[in-house]
Amino acid sequence: MAMDKSTSELITVAGEYKKWALEARKKFIDLRLKQDDEIRTMYINITRNITKEIRKGNLSDFNKVRLKQILKQLTQEIKILNEQLVFNFDEYLNKNVETATSYSKNILINAVETAQITKVTKAMIQKAFYDINIRTVEAYYTRVKDGLFLSDRIWSKCKKYREDMKVILQTAVTEGQDCVKTAKMLDKYVLKGKKTLVDEYPNMIKRIGNRVPQNISYEALRLARTEMTSAYGDGVLASAMINPATIGIQFMLSMAHPHTDICDEICGEDNFGLGKGVYPINEAPVYPFHPHCLCIMLTVVQPLDILVGRLKNWIKNPMNDVPLEMWYQEVYGNLNF
Repeated sequence: MAMDKSTSELITVAGEYKKWALEARKKFIDLRLKQDDEIRTMYINITRNITKEIRKGNLSDFNKVRLKQILKQLTQEIKILNEQLVFNFDEYLNKNVETATSYSKNILINAVETAQITKVTKAMIQKAFYDINIRTVEAYYTRVKDGLFLSDRIWSKCKKYREDMKVILQTAVTEGQDCVKTAKMLDKYVLKGKKTLVDEYPNMIKRIGNRVPQNISYEALRLARTEMTSAYGDGVLASAMINPATIGIQFMLSMAHPHTDICDEICGEDNFGLGKGVYPINEAPVYPFHPHCLCIMLTVVQPLDILVGRLKNWIKNPMNDVPLEMWYQEVYGNLNF
């Protein structure tokens, strides 16, 4: 099977480190797909709890009395949904950061083992990266975006779900639908999207208009993809900062890039003389560049032979490589190991 352009570019940029670059990229994509599925399932299950209750009314009208009862249940259901999303986001934040830092970690472990030095060991590197992973995730939770912490942003999506469901249920009351038909419609919507309801419920869809999204889980999926990619980017930057062989951070377009936008500009510029799409750590643009962004972010690292040579020279005399000595003191000098 032919290799896509973005994978080919990733291999070229990573060079001798391509194994770890490809592993990290695959894990990043796998995590996104797995989380997407889990979030969709949450919304399906929560909605089924609602429709199960609605179906108890059988063929009687879904009226204002039943609406009030269901909205009360819906308030409780979104609390459960929020708990599930918070737990899910925490799990995937940690996994994405760990995946992002694995590239630099593996490069350093390989380098010290190749150089056969004992002043910095595999275990020490693993501990340093374990610590940086924890600090990166902790810092992520304290960050405010648009005046909201991550927990607030998650809760806002749960409230959006409640409002979307409320719109649909109120419209069902107006249309005079029975309970079975209303439950069936909600199940179909959450499973297949709003477009699938047009033929069977034309008047209702006309009343709803654009007040609800095409897919009920869209807002949560959009948030998850943005936050996880952002956390991954934080992990890349954090690991690059404790990698003495770091040259810069490179951004590459993915094959999922459908049209020209800000990604082309960021991935195509060479404003620092480091190469196309390469930025110094402290000049790296905020990543992701937009929701659903799949651009590749990778640390540009010195070749193995150069890094190994530096390590051997440093072991002979720390002052032979002052940046390496500073790296050692800052990262490993006070390592609680």
